[in-house]
Amino acid sequence: MSRFTTLHFVWPLMLLAAGGLKAQVIKTAPSYRPGQQYELRLVISTEDARDNPPKKTYESPVTVRVVRKSTAGTDLDWVAGKSTGRGAAERADPILQMAEKIFEDLHLMVHLDAAGKYQGIRNEEDLQTKIQEFVLLMIPQTTAKIQDAAERRQAADAMGKILTPQALLSAARKEIDLYFGLSGLPLEAGKPMRIKSSALNPFGERGTLEGEMEITPLEVDSAKGEARVEFRQEFDPKAAGRNAPGTTFASGSDSAAPTVNYSLTDSGEYLLDLATGRVKQVRHVRTIRENGDAVRVETTEIRVQ
Repeated sequence: MSRFTTLHFVWPLMLLAAGGLKAQVIKTAPSYRPGQQYELRLVISTEDARDNPPKKTYESPVTVRVVRKSTAGTDLDWVAGKSTGRGAAERADPILQMAEKIFEDLHLMVHLDAAGKYQGIRNEEDLQTKIQEFVLLMIPQTTAKIQDAAERRQAADAMGKILTPQALLSAARKEIDLYFGLSGLPLEAGKPMRIKSSALNPFGERGTLEGEMEITPLEVDSAKGEARVEFRQEFDPKAAGRNAPGTTFASGSDSAAPTVNYSLTDSGEYLLDLATGRVKQVRHVRTIRENGDAVRVETTEIRVQ
């Protein structure tokens, strides 16, 4: 299983609703000490009836280190280690092999503002340059074993179209978007919050699907020093054309062919440390349904070691 093959998750962008009576405030602005370092474990599992084998699991260690902390915010160095759990077919796939080599030891600089809110990756421009250098170096090495010159050029062109810096960086940062998704949000116990959100279109077309997410703090356990926060995301079926969730279209060129109705839902739960505001564990489940039946379920879990 490779993170490059997983569906992307773009975290919420703007608050829609707040207000109401005052309730217990949940700390979501994570606190860090300069030089602090801790380990995470990333586990991604998929179950897809169309795959062989249908069930796959991918695991990777992640090291998070506090690079600097000031009145302007906090910068964290996020580095994923060597992955495990890929099947024989994936290990033999040259494109996935290249993607994994690029991901390993790639330093992504996460920036949180002074209020602890996640602001994205600070060094994206440098990373894109570095990734492009990797790709240009590795494609000739990977295709060198192909004897036929025309086939070699065709394989190199295909790799270049898939392994773009933008696509690779988007895949590399999706777990960061998930892990820091609640950082700095004004959560109160028992009070749901609705926010605008988007997800990269997983149905073979470019663009994003627009929707709304409801975030609900379910439980605050003062004795354990933890808070459980649930989230669920719905999408606008008209957002991305005929292949968008909730739309129907005929398969193939025969207009009499049966239509296929796709839908996509995101759900999951955070476990927050009340003292530090940091995420102890997050679990995200993405389900794709075809005519009401689940055809793909992808689960991403990140937890503190």
